[in-house]
Amino acid sequence: MPIAKVYVPEGALTREQRRKLIEGIHAAIVTVRKAPPDAPTYVLISEISAVGWGFTGKVYEPRP
Repeated sequence: MPIAKVYVPEGALTREQRRKLIEGIHAAIVTVRKAPPDAPTYVLISEISAVGWGFTGKVYEPRP
């Protein structure tokens, strides 16, 4: 069974965004595998400390 790991800065996603991300990744996996919509998949979202990120050569600064 597939496992997708997603790393995001701490606090970057709302509960609704997290739900949509999980649904979208699941949909992509079952589409690519040509599996039934209820095929089991795991989506693991790991929040990393906001100070531990860099983006385009700069330290990530979370939006207030």
